[in-house]
Amino acid sequence: VLYKRSVRFRRFNLMLPDAIDLMARALRAGHALSSALLLVAEEMTDPIGPEFRRTSDELNYGLPFREALLNLDRRFPLRDLHFLVTAILVQKDTGGNLVELLDKSAALLRSRIHLHQKVRVFIAQGRMTGVILIALPFVCFVLLNFVKPDYARPLLENDIGRKAIYAALGIMMVGVVLIQKI
Repeated sequence: VLYKRSVRFRRFNLMLPDAIDLMARALRAGHALSSALLLVAEEMTDPIGPEFRRTSDELNYGLPFREALLNLDRRFPLRDLHFLVTAILVQKDTGGNLVELLDKSAALLRSRIHLHQKVRVFIAQGRMTGVILIALPFVCFVLLNFVKPDYARPLLENDIGRKAIYAALGIMMVGVVLIQKI
């Protein structure tokens, strides 16, 4: 259930800039904000379309605009959506160019998504490097024993050799913990 929820939230977050662009285009075409929300509900797929439809339905049933947007924010507690809802509500109270606000919000959200994806790539690259560095001594030891079987015998039969192996394994475990912390 939690996995499905996180996937749904991630898809919502990735689709949000497109929904904002659609709202901005609808406002440029002369639609009201409530009909722009309905347009997003009709044009976008799950999960963003049904949520905007619910918000549009709440507006049609007489719920104040502020409450309908806050309900959307409560249903999807995402930082980016909260930012958008807050910006729309502040703009509605103070006035200004909503289309420009939506355009800048969409550009900001796209850059945040792009940065987040870059960070995920770097994290995956670091994890892969850590796995390779951890596996490399074991692979080298196995290959060396395959090529020259008697090479590691003094290391395994001697007390000092075994203590060196235990020390190396301990240091490797510290390295694993440090890599995971980083």
